[in-house]
Amino acid sequence: MDVKIKEYMEVTCRYYSKWLGKEGLLLNDFDGIQYVYSDQRNIAQYGYGKPFDIYVLCRDNRTVISYGNTAVNRLEAMKNAIGSTMSVKEIGQTLERIFHCKASYNIKYVFKTMPDAASEARVLTGEDYREYEAFFLKCHTSQNIGWLRGYFEEMVQERMCIGIFADGELVSCTDAPGMPYMTEDVQEIGVNTLYEYRGRGYAASACSRCIQEIRNNNKVPMWSTSIDNIASRKLAEKIGFEVFARVIHIML
Repeated sequence: MDVKIKEYMEVTCRYYSKWLGKEGLLLNDFDGIQYVYSDQRNIAQYGYGKPFDIYVLCRDNRTVISYGNTAVNRLEAMKNAIGSTMSVKEIGQTLERIFHCKASYNIKYVFKTMPDAASEARVLTGEDYREYEAFFLKCHTSQNIGWLRGYFEEMVQERMCIGIFADGELVSCTDAPGMPYMTEDVQEIGVNTLYEYRGRGYAASACSRCIQEIRNNNKVPMWSTSIDNIASRKLAEKIGFEVFARVIHIML
């Protein structure tokens, strides 16, 4: 295996081990189900408004169920109801019955290789703020942008705001979601494209250039999306990611 690929996998394992609340857990070999009590389930991670009271990661033939104080009294119910041969969907449905709460399903990716396609995107500078603001307002319903310039300037400094211009305006652009752990080692990629410019490969081009910049910063690129976001899943695979794990989480 290529040394870099091994590094990407190791860093990704360490990152999601922190999410689960047990350092380096995913670097260990084990089969079946592990239950992990974690203080991380009692607090809201950076970038989220509420704690993930239950955080389940399913990878290959192993499942880790991380729980906190709000779920302690349901631990035995989980152990009795969840079997090691269950699918991700079955585990999620079982948790919904136990907690009477809707579960969310996500896919986490690990970076594998640089995409071959040349990128037409460019790194935005501070002089591009006016165009970025107009782009942001077209992509989001919220008009509260008092924080936006500071966020933009941070991304510009890290060369993480990668855009494509067409017809005289910014039409596709990456952003840099805040990372709750290992901020010196990893960076997830976010991207938006104006509706009328989708399907032209702009997002793939912007993200490919963003991956280059993340690697230039000596960080590991990361990607995460909801299980039903087919476009995001296809994009991830197009730009060099492969599925790492499937995650179920519940906010009580």
